Amino acid sequence: MNDRVAYCTIAAANYLSQTVALYESVQATSPGVPLYTLVVDLEQISLPPVPEGMTIVGLDSIIPDSTERHNMAAIYDVVELSTALKPRLLEELLATHEQVVYLDPDMWLVTPLEELEVLIDQHGVVLTPHFLESIPPGERFLPDGQPVIVSEVHCLTVGFHNLGFCAVGRGGLPFLQWWWDRLCRECLIYPLFGMFVDQKWTDVGGRLFGAHTLRHYGYNIANHNLHERRFVATENGLRMETSGEPVRLLHFSGFDPHKPEQISDRQTVMLADSGLAFDAFDAISLDYAASVLRADSQLGELPEYGYARDCTGAALSKRLRRTYRSELLAGAALPSPFAAEDRKAFVRWRRRSVGKQLGGAALDAAMAFKYAFPDTFGRIKAADPRRFRAIRSRLLDRGRVRR
Repeated sequence: MNDRVAYCTIAAANYLSQTVALYESVQATSPGVPLYTLVVDLEQISLPPVPEGMTIVGLDSIIPDSTERHNMAAIYDVVELSTALKPRLLEELLATHEQVVYLDPDMWLVTPLEELEVLIDQHGVVLTPHFLESIPPGERFLPDGQPVIVSEVHCLTVGFHNLGFCAVGRGGLPFLQWWWDRLCRECLIYPLFGMFVDQKWTDVGGRLFGAHTLRHYGYNIANHNLHERRFVATENGLRMETSGEPVRLLHFSGFDPHKPEQISDRQTVMLADSGLAFDAFDAISLDYAASVLRADSQLGELPEYGYARDCTGAALSKRLRRTYRSELLAGAALPSPFAAEDRKAFVRWRRRSVGKQLGGAALDAAMAFKYAFPDTFGRIKAADPRRFRAIRSRLLDRGRVRR
């Protein structure tokens, strides 16, 4: 086993088929490099049998305090929680490995990530951007005729880097500690406040801590950058058409293995008819789909996300999670939604929280109204500025997002 380098991923148990496919690709391309899989809801579910050799870890391995584990599982949905834990998992693994590479569970290794070792030693943190080339505004086709289904606004919305990939060494520990300090409570999908989980934070932290932006066309090939990432099969393996670089890593974000021709469901247009696909991509998509479906068959029916419901069986809505978070940040000691001994207390809190949930909704509605009807909003503001400032202050305080 390679003690210097480790790979890791994070997923809930209902996404285990993708993690098994990732594990198989790591074994095929990088034998000896361990892949650690953090199953965020491991404490809440019965884990199905996974392939021999897969290293599964639970949330308690990186957050020993059970109260804090329940707090994070309560304030975040599955995507927010999984992304928030990234710096803690990376930091924990750096205690036993000199370099750690995070890969989203829906990634697929094609060839060894040979460029990383030197870059991690040099920079401490290595990230990949969503795009490597500029995209003309308002264009559906690039000058060379390639279709494009995203724009640079994509990066303004979700961040410049795609954090499905992140590579760190021990020189990156200050960055990880800074990142964790933010993500433990502010890893939110909250467009009204300009926040998108862990990614937009790296627009700030990447610059503050000197992260390296990897400009390699073969890394993190995904639906949002296929317009610049065409590759072909050669006698030397899959190679990028323009740069000749080897294909290293594909990211099947929003991919349905039952409908591989659709590419992804993450965009606002149907990608099946977009013209973005090409022969080599079609072939590798079918290979990936087969791997995921094979894992589906081996694992059997997967459980619901373990923190989707409280201990009474009631679903935890996003609005309730936001209210729980707001009260935690205000210093309240709250009953756990997931601990049997807190069941009655949590039910009482849940009933009492309805008014505060409505207050949080009012904050979001007010902010949406500001941008939907800016002229009307301006007149209301000008009519009674003192009262407006007081209401605005109360609403922002209720949201508990630092500005």
